[in-house]
Amino acid sequence: MKIVTQIFFLLILSSCSKFEEKQNEQKKILLTANQNFNDFYEIKRTFTIYSDSTYLFTEILKETNHNKTETFEGVIKITHDSIKFDPFKFDFNGAKTAVLKNGFIEFVDGKNPDRMKIEKTSLNVKNKIDINKFPNYSIFTFYKKFNNQEWQREYLNYDLNNQELLKIDKILKNEFLKNKKLRNFNDYLKQIVAIRNGKNEIIIQAHLFCKESFLLESYQYYETNMDDGGNCNVYLELNLKTEKINFINIAGMA
Repeated sequence: MKIVTQIFFLLILSSCSKFEEKQNEQKKILLTANQNFNDFYEIKRTFTIYSDSTYLFTEILKETNHNKTETFEGVIKITHDSIKFDPFKFDFNGAKTAVLKNGFIEFVDGKNPDRMKIEKTSLNVKNKIDINKFPNYSIFTFYKKFNNQEWQREYLNYDLNNQELLKIDKILKNEFLKNKKLRNFNDYLKQIVAIRNGKNEIIIQAHLFCKESFLLESYQYYETNMDDGGNCNVYLELNLKTEKINFINIAGMA
């Protein structure tokens, strides 16, 4: 009787194992995105979407004398290049919606502007810019939720394409060659936001920062705020139609 029970138990285990294998075969990865920081401490975040409309988000934090791993799971709805967290928000940042755009997944309505770099995907991605052709550039979307000051009320986002970004790159390079207060153009990381103003002009808001170690990864994911830094912290606005720079500000210089 004992032998029969053991055989029966082994058959159940074998059946469960085959069922799990079958489930794993049916559950394919549709998207993997990452967000990695390695400056003051190390953070590794991974967001994965599966073919059964589920997702898994993992965050690994490593500090001196402290390590932490958190995971978040949930269900989504996919429509073209848009993702809805439904029926529950994405717990990590409170987002209800994300879009796949220019090589990133952007969480458009969370607590803070947040995005992750797409490593691989079979989903539709709205790519107007080939980010691999523009090293040291990060192109951000202007979202009203995070840019709601009085003077920004008339602004709308404008999506740049490759040709427009090539034009911007050429204009900025020429300005940096002429302006003796600035460093070599290739020494900077460039964060770009394009907006359409009330006059229907396309204005390029450009922040440029020296390639400091603590920015080399994070500049891709978040717009950087820096109060000082001299000529390692440069802000300018460019009218894309006239190809003229409206003004330039170098931190700490009148």
